[in-house]
Amino acid sequence: MDKKIYEMLKNDLKKAIEKKDYEKINEIRKLLNISQEQATYFDKGLTGFPSIDKPWLQYYDEGAEERANNIPENKTVWDVIEEKLLEYYDIPALEYFGRVFSRQEFIDLCYTWARTFRAMGVEQNEVVPVYGPFVPDICAMVFGLNMIGACPYFLKLAISPEALAEETKDAKVAVVYDGMWQNVAKEFMKDKFKKVIVASVPADMPSPKKQIVSFLSAIQARKNKIRIPDDKKYIWADKAKQIAEYYTGDVKVPFEPERSTFITSSSGTTVGGVVKGTVATNESTISQLYMGEESDTQFFPGDRCLNHFPPTASTSLNLLFLTALYRGETIILDPRVSEKDFYNQLINLKPNQALHTGSAWEAFFNRVSYEMKNGKKFDFSYAKGWTVGGEGTEVKKFQKWNEIMNQANCKSNLFYGYGSSELFSATCASKIGANDGYKKQIMSVGIPYAGITMGIFSKDGNELTYNHRGEILIYSKSAMKEYYNKPELTGETKIDDWIHTGDLGEIDERGFIYVWGRVKDSLELNNGRSLYLFDVSNLIKKKEYIDDAIVLSMPTEDNEYNLVAHIVWSRDLSSDEKIMFINDLNNTLNSNLPLGVNVSAFAEHNVMLPYSPTTLKKDKNKLSKQENGYIQVIDGKLNRINFILNENGRYSKKCAIINDKVMSLKRK
Repeated sequence: MDKKIYEMLKNDLKKAIEKKDYEKINEIRKLLNISQEQATYFDKGLTGFPSIDKPWLQYYDEGAEERANNIPENKTVWDVIEEKLLEYYDIPALEYFGRVFSRQEFIDLCYTWARTFRAMGVEQNEVVPVYGPFVPDICAMVFGLNMIGACPYFLKLAISPEALAEETKDAKVAVVYDGMWQNVAKEFMKDKFKKVIVASVPADMPSPKKQIVSFLSAIQARKNKIRIPDDKKYIWADKAKQIAEYYTGDVKVPFEPERSTFITSSSGTTVGGVVKGTVATNESTISQLYMGEESDTQFFPGDRCLNHFPPTASTSLNLLFLTALYRGETIILDPRVSEKDFYNQLINLKPNQALHTGSAWEAFFNRVSYEMKNGKKFDFSYAKGWTVGGEGTEVKKFQKWNEIMNQANCKSNLFYGYGSSELFSATCASKIGANDGYKKQIMSVGIPYAGITMGIFSKDGNELTYNHRGEILIYSKSAMKEYYNKPELTGETKIDDWIHTGDLGEIDERGFIYVWGRVKDSLELNNGRSLYLFDVSNLIKKKEYIDDAIVLSMPTEDNEYNLVAHIVWSRDLSSDEKIMFINDLNNTLNSNLPLGVNVSAFAEHNVMLPYSPTTLKKDKNKLSKQENGYIQVIDGKLNRINFILNENGRYSKKCAIINDKVMSLKRK
């Protein structure tokens, strides 16, 4: 059936149900081949199609969706943000290592950078690569470029040299953080770049911290043996701002529909490591701001929002920067992202809003729990919108963390959310007054924002009903314009204005969204069916003696469906207990997995699964390369299993009986 006719019939069904026109209902039901199961929703006033029913709107004020979509038609992002900066004039805009920027100071800094870029010859619709973390100057550059109609491209920090060359091939001016110069030096020194602006982390720090950090940065530069050349082409930010004096004309250009405004980097990559720059427009960006406001997200005038991610992530740029400014908050900038830094930021800086991955929160609460047991007191009464995003977490961990929050005098539970670069950050979030009741093993990511339309679709493109799993598709005014210079990839992801997320999920009849994992995280079996590896992980995590698990494919010479499991025990175990529990896992897995699929070995990890130091998400890439240190019970004894990669890309296994003393693994 033609897609347009299919969508029209779904909408006609909704109208017929509202009017209780049973003749029309039966007519459409036959045309759409609606099952008896789906028809049971008719008596509840629902079609059974989530994208048509939008049951999540029951949690919002009347008219919220219309207001969220009623964005201005002739304003830039800067126009909208400047109005809000002036509206909340007495609230500081930024706080940076103790240095506070008033809203007027920040407005002036934004105009300074607009004039600087103008004086340097940056033109409308020009793309300016930016490589580095959020510091005050880069914050102002965001708006300076927006004023003049240019577009910053916040490059992925872990970008390969090949991708860097490709993504910046049309650039003339670039911005780089001096502490990461060595990563881009080879490319940024090419003749295609006429000017390179150098931003420095210590620049706006108060003394003596500024001197200390500058000294350490200088030492690091000597270690790297790659210094920024002493040449007119390379201009330090402080000197670059002086160039603004040479431009006295207007800086704000007329609004242009669908102008490229920001480019962030998608957190995922395609096969071969191709970087995907997601292009946002003024309209899509402002749409996010409006949707967040109408969806009662936890941002309040006068509050403090922690932003320690680089602007390469749409979450950092939109939710923790643009949204915070728009809603009258002060942004705490601290471009350090390690586990230790995150702990110190939450404890010492006392942000009201903070967002991080499940792994980062797990590390934080593990430390807090340990210190509580040793007598340390915590007071989290200031936490209003601490949010778990990224990879999410499991129900049992989330409940445990909330118990710790309550013990620390927090009046609000943790929040959780879901989004993507292709939709310029958030699409779903938990909401006060809308609780899913922890009805599934995985956490709900909340309900869609007002203004967002979500549906679950089968491989053949048909929308599935409530509580059925399929790919999550999203329609929103916040959707990306395109992938930068990648029309083929754009065509695969944005189809008929719907974003194909690549995530497997489901929606219940109350409007709650559940994200199980990536569609591609699967095995294609001989019978044509897919086995999702996260389902196998969840099967393991149901055991009370398992704290966490990830299952990965490791094809061997004799079994292309060989799997391995990376596990964290819930407590310290003896060798005998490990034998007993692994036997139990083997029995459970063998009873539930398709014939031929086998979890042949387990790798133990202490306290929690390893995570990437840059993203603080579980590091599947690192785990997939682990060849040694696996265990399995064979003939009633623990055996160590190592995998050896062959030339054909398959593994062979080598086993050895383990000495009990070698197997000591203590949780800390």
